[in-house]
Amino acid sequence: MRKLKAVHITTTDFGGAYRAASNISEAMKRQGIESSLLVRERSGQETVIPAVKTTGSLFFSKLRNFINLQLSYGDVVNDRLGYAIHRHPLVREADIIVLHWVNSFVSYKGVERLLGLGKPVIWVMHDMWLFTGGCHYDKECGKYKEECTKCPLMKGSRGGLTRRLQNRKKKMLLHGNFTVVGCSRWITECAKKSRILGQKRCVCIPNPVDTNIFRRQAEKQTEKKKKTILFGAMILADERKGLDLLIKALANLPREQFTLSIVGEAERRIFEELEFEYHFYGRIDTQEHMAEIYNQADVFVIPSRQENLSNAVTEAMACGVPVVAFDIGGMSDMIVHQENGYLAQAFDCNALADGIVFCVQHRDRLSAKAEETATEKFSMKAVGCQYHQLLIGMSET
Repeated sequence: MRKLKAVHITTTDFGGAYRAASNISEAMKRQGIESSLLVRERSGQETVIPAVKTTGSLFFSKLRNFINLQLSYGDVVNDRLGYAIHRHPLVREADIIVLHWVNSFVSYKGVERLLGLGKPVIWVMHDMWLFTGGCHYDKECGKYKEECTKCPLMKGSRGGLTRRLQNRKKKMLLHGNFTVVGCSRWITECAKKSRILGQKRCVCIPNPVDTNIFRRQAEKQTEKKKKTILFGAMILADERKGLDLLIKALANLPREQFTLSIVGEAERRIFEELEFEYHFYGRIDTQEHMAEIYNQADVFVIPSRQENLSNAVTEAMACGVPVVAFDIGGMSDMIVHQENGYLAQAFDCNALADGIVFCVQHRDRLSAKAEETATEKFSMKAVGCQYHQLLIGMSET
């Protein structure tokens, strides 16, 4: 029997969406599916295939991106131009196309052309962009349910842009064998309530974590003087990631008992208000190094204001590190309150601090349960089986 061929399409070979796309592709491979990962340009990962290779193609790719930026407005993304990805040999040969984060790579027309190939298409939602008027997260405005008018992100004469983009996306998805995958119950339910995806098939499958890399290492015998709190984000200054809320929570903790480790991209000036001992790692480029950092932590804190299904949470849990988060978005898909971590009331910084103390005090019990949850619910095998069933069902229709 011939193997199913899947091609995953995502813009870059770095960042959270790429990590999730790469893990989903690997999970499919372990189910016997022939899976490849196609990106716009390759910056470092040897396992991905770049669509744009020649000097001339790179020039026009950057030019298209520049024009798209001019047509966008801040956080409202408007991808009018894109690469003719439907012509790529991997797309032509694939039985199933899987779209991930494709901004600045695949345009609205490009999606229509992919759907027009007659192949099953899966779109994995790593954020809310697919069903909003252009933003990646709606900051709880909820306008995607009806019409994205009077967008709080827009000002002046461009206020109608979000409604036009919402209508364009709805038109883009009118035809084709199309299924939406939400990585969390939260985003799946949001999609089902949206004006764009309300009539589409929406299923929930979590992102997998590679438990061969992210696993609990043998603990060192030396007793640490201070407990280590770990916090990380791709862009630390991103308001959605809640660094300011964490700083408020830390003010409630005894500084002589805790130290903070920070991972991500930022200028050091953003830590000026942090009256707390900390170690700043900066950006971590390998999963193996990140796994080592998790294993050095006593608790991982993710104070996000909005979040889908965080790779960092499942990675930390797979390493046996209990996680503290606000009870928002997809956090309750991963964290069971006071069983494998702690869910604080949104956005109660005192409760966040209480959660840190609780997780440190009950670390052994929570750690074992966190590792068990990651293995049973988010391993490559567990998630790969769900995708295998989805792909088989779509290929037969």
